[in-house]
Amino acid sequence: MGSLKITSIITTHRRPKLLLRALKSLAAERWKYSEILVVEDGEDPSTAALLMESKVPCRLVQSTLHSVAKARNLGLKEANGDWVIFLDDDDIVYSNRLEKLVAAAARSGASFVFGSTLKVTSRKRFAVPTKHPAGEGLAGFSDILRCMPHTNSTLISRKALLDCGGFVEASTYFSDWCALLHMVDRAPGAWRIPHLLSEFEAGSDGMTHDVARGNGMKAKVLEAFDVLHLERKENRLMLQKVRQAVERAEPFSGYDAYVELADHALSVH
Repeated sequence: MGSLKITSIITTHRRPKLLLRALKSLAAERWKYSEILVVEDGEDPSTAALLMESKVPCRLVQSTLHSVAKARNLGLKEANGDWVIFLDDDDIVYSNRLEKLVAAAARSGASFVFGSTLKVTSRKRFAVPTKHPAGEGLAGFSDILRCMPHTNSTLISRKALLDCGGFVEASTYFSDWCALLHMVDRAPGAWRIPHLLSEFEAGSDGMTHDVARGNGMKAKVLEAFDVLHLERKENRLMLQKVRQAVERAEPFSGYDAYVELADHALSVH
């Protein structure tokens, strides 16, 4: 595993201060990447100079895409690593993140491995995902369906992700979740480790805030289900159970409400 090349891909859009903070946290990791790739949705002429001033070795790719899924797919296509790990510009990673993920990938042979991310809000701090079993072990389709791992704590085989079609651009909100569901549908499972590896601060702007304010999370979950193409019958049946629970529910504003619905639907025999 130590001989494999790993690309860290940061997606960004007009947030230079956050981008520099994310780059600084990557530079502080004990594991050194084969490359750091910055994918900017947009073509700000000042970004190249900003990256040069940061003194963090990285490569910049710019394109006007208007989509984080398209930006991630561009990074996936451009990457030279055998494995990839993604970072939004408002994320911070811990110094031991990749060490722990690489070791878990070597132990498990899984196509993606993940730990936990600390979500920081004005009222509380909690780890996501929230509904996986404690300890280290295999995470199957039902686990990922209950609650998705955050991309900033997930190490992914580049080939496996490409083979599944990458991030699902037809989903406007949960493109990363859809990609992981496709991957775990086509493989024996993912591998989880019981470690906090990164964090992000949930701000008051952006798409998350808009969806929450408008009670639109239910519609976004159902939209994600509509674009999934699952191969295994048992996984399609699980998805249908959760879908029925979501369809019966009143509109809800937060992802945590979905987690509770899915957990209840999959726990009832």
